[in-house]
Amino acid sequence: MPADKRLDAATALKTKGNAQFNAKNYPEAIRLYTQAIAFNPDPVFYSNRAACFANSGQYDNVVADCTEALKMDPQYVKALNRRAQAHEKKGMLQEALYDFTAVCIIDGFKNEAASTSMERLLKRVSEEKARELFKSKKPRLPSPTFVTAYLDSFRPDKDPIEEIADADSGDAHYFRARTLLKERRYDDAMDAYDRAVELGVTRTAKALNMRGTFTFLKGNPKDALEDFNKAIEADPKYLQTYIKRASIYMEQGDPVETYKQFDEAIKIDPTDPDIYYHRCARECFCVNFITGDFDNAAKDYAESIKLDPSFVYAHIQLGVAQYKMGSITSAMSTFKGALKQFPESADVNNYYGELLLDQQRLEDAMEKFEKAMELDPRNPLPYINKALLVFQFQQNMVLAEELCREALKADANCDVAIATLAQLMLQQGRTADAIEWYEKTVELARTEAELSNAVSYLEALIRGEGDNAVLALAAGPLSVRRKLPAIQRTTQQFRPSLRRANTHTCGVPQPIRLD
Repeated sequence: MPADKRLDAATALKTKGNAQFNAKNYPEAIRLYTQAIAFNPDPVFYSNRAACFANSGQYDNVVADCTEALKMDPQYVKALNRRAQAHEKKGMLQEALYDFTAVCIIDGFKNEAASTSMERLLKRVSEEKARELFKSKKPRLPSPTFVTAYLDSFRPDKDPIEEIADADSGDAHYFRARTLLKERRYDDAMDAYDRAVELGVTRTAKALNMRGTFTFLKGNPKDALEDFNKAIEADPKYLQTYIKRASIYMEQGDPVETYKQFDEAIKIDPTDPDIYYHRCARECFCVNFITGDFDNAAKDYAESIKLDPSFVYAHIQLGVAQYKMGSITSAMSTFKGALKQFPESADVNNYYGELLLDQQRLEDAMEKFEKAMELDPRNPLPYINKALLVFQFQQNMVLAEELCREALKADANCDVAIATLAQLMLQQGRTADAIEWYEKTVELARTEAELSNAVSYLEALIRGEGDNAVLALAAGPLSVRRKLPAIQRTTQQFRPSLRRANTHTCGVPQPIRLD
């Protein structure tokens, strides 16, 4: 039969198939589309037959027909969509995610349904991967910067460190742990507290409190809560343990029990400034900041300062709370007062610099960041803030990268520095380097939630930028590499905007950073 006759016959069969499809007579529609394909293989015919298979629950056939259609037309969006849906029905989430992502890229991210499906699947895939990775992940402490920020958020223990004659006693290990804390040798301190509890120690509540603290920081709230409960049994008046127990309940999404811990602490001693500081100091699970109740947060910080004006972080947090409330003048006044009271504080300079940067007072912000770096070279955060300033406002990528690497010299596992460096790489189109740094964030994640978040960034990046992997999969053996430059331009939407990274990971009440 001549080609034109075959085409006419195929078209006629396709028209009849469409009518049967609209009548929901799927077996007959499948027969007619099959005949049309025999006369003239066409991606539309395969895709239409795939639609019939989809309505009949024959998802293997949907995948097969859509794949045939995509061999002929690698950018056939309907076929990609149908195959994605079939993959998802079959539980093949990775494959479904690839196809939905390809649809988004080809359509320039204008296909709202595909974008929603991609985001939904990305979340599911990331959570499943994180769940599997977490099973084999060895618990570890976060970076020294993280641990220092957490420990510094509590007033220091004023009990003197004693010399114990029996070096292998529980008391000796306890005081050794306190010395190690001062030296920021946190892994060794954690082991010493654990040994002290095992051997028995005079200050049982404090030892259990600190062992629970390190357990919590390692991402094990269940065992940490057990230690905190025992610590309260040993000394019901040691308020710090109530505050830390509140952290766990808030992380678990139990605000009622969280408030209860603070209420119990206030009943025991309403003059303890740590209660008011921590009732609103946590970004991820603080009581007032998480609800956006900055007015009450500011009141709590003010009360904490009233009870103990020597605690620098309360001043910083008060200034940030005022700033977030829109009380710019009050916030700037609080920071200026803090600079006078704590002229040698790197943290005051650093966070004041953030407020100045938010107002685009660039020279003043730069001065504060550099002063913070001078005062505490071990603190990576001012390096990161300066890096973001020079990148955002001076477009100096080279210096920004150098500063991030300096931050990592100060703390090799600083998650903020690593995430910022990854974003810098991404902004420069250095995708392979960005992927390497995002893989590092996966390695450093301590909790399943952190791991899921890190994996989702990595998965999105790989699918959005990964050397045409998405379209290669969609197209099968037919290359669309010649169209890669235009496609890669659309994937800019995958890139997270480079902004001042948030220093907080759940559970660390360091000064709240600006959005």
